[in-house]
Amino acid sequence: MVNKFQISNIKYQILSLLTAYCLLVTNSYADELDTIVSKLQKTYEGIQDIQANFVQLTTSASIKQTQKAEGVVYFKKPGMMKWEYKSPNTDIIVSDGKTLWAYQQDIGQVMTGNASSNETSISNNFLSGMGNLKKDFDIELSEQDSISYLLKLKSKTPQPNVQKLYIAVDKKTFFVVKTIVYDLIGNETKVIFENIQINQSISANIFKFKIPKGVKVVKP
Repeated sequence: MVNKFQISNIKYQILSLLTAYCLLVTNSYADELDTIVSKLQKTYEGIQDIQANFVQLTTSASIKQTQKAEGVVYFKKPGMMKWEYKSPNTDIIVSDGKTLWAYQQDIGQVMTGNASSNETSISNNFLSGMGNLKKDFDIELSEQDSISYLLKLKSKTPQPNVQKLYIAVDKKTFFVVKTIVYDLIGNETKVIFENIQINQSISANIFKFKIPKGVKVVKP
C-alpha cells in the first residue's frame, strides 16, 4: 500500500522531471536561436553588396485592402540602398548613407531628408551593413518551416512608427528573404526578396541622386 509520504515523493519526482524538461527545452531554444542569429550575422558581415528583385505587399488595417508593388533593390556597405519601383509606379528611393531621396515621378516631387533619422532605417540598416542584430534588437524565434526561420525583432531603441518587425531567414543560405513591418495602427508592409545576388561590385555611383530640373523638392 502506498502511503502519503510515498505519494508526496512521487509528486516531487514528477515535478522535478517536468522542471528539468522545461529547462532543457528553454536552453535548447536559446542555443538554437543564438546559432541562427550568429550565422545570419556572419553571413551579412561577409557581404559587401546585394541586388534582388522585390515584391512589396502593403495591407491596410482598416479596410483590409492590399496594394502590390514590384521592383529591384540594391544595398551596399556602408549604409547605401536604392529601391527602384517598376510597378504600379516608377518611384525611386535612394540613399548614399547620409542623404535620402524619395522621387515620385508621377507627381514630379522629390522628398529629401537625413538617412539616419528616416523611419525606413530600422528594416534597412542591417541589410546595408549598418546594423548588428544582437546589439540592436531583442530577438525571438517566432516560427519556422522547412524553408525558413521567422525572427521577431524588437528594437532596443524606440521607433516612432514601428509596432512589430519580423525577418524571414533562408535555412540554407541564411539570406533575409522577407521582412514584415507593422506600424502603430496595424498596417502591414511585407517585402519578399527574390533572385538575390551578392558581391556583384555594385558601383557607389548608383546611390547618388541628381534631382531633375523642374521637380518640386520637399524637405522635412
